[in-house]
Amino acid sequence: MNFNELETDKKEKLHQMILKAAMSVGGKNFFLKMIEDIKKETKHPLLNKSMAFRWTMGRMSWNKPVYKDTLTLLFEGMKNEEKNGSILASLAPRKHKTTSNMMRALKPLKFTAMPKNQKEGEGFSFAVFDVIEGENTKVSDMFKTIFFYNIDFAKKALNYEEKQNER
Repeated sequence: MNFNELETDKKEKLHQMILKAAMSVGGKNFFLKMIEDIKKETKHPLLNKSMAFRWTMGRMSWNKPVYKDTLTLLFEGMKNEEKNGSILASLAPRKHKTTSNMMRALKPLKFTAMPKNQKEGEGFSFAVFDVIEGENTKVSDMFKTIFFYNIDFAKKALNYEEKQNER
């Protein structure tokens, strides 16, 4: 997804959400460092059996193990969502069933990011999915920003300033 091609309302919403999360872990640089450290890992951090990932300035944990097959299906689903508007849109019946099972498995998954020093912020939490309503399933923007999109997307969202002539 290209941040610059989004509608103004979506840009503003993403900016507010990501800025709030960044400030809760110590600021923009702490948030960006978290994403950089995640991208640097050779084995995807979500596959850690300890259900935690330590980055330079904090720790992220989650409440349920994620397996490689499930993660692969999720990333394929996110690509389908970017292309067709929903994870389940225009899938073959067998693929639809495996993707639905993946969504049921990941629905209770919650992430918590905390800075090392409590003085830097209280941290933030997010889920994998924002909306689960049959065919209209969406992966949360926070999950995509942290684990899926390029770091430039997060930088643009954090530094977004609404221009008066856009409205």
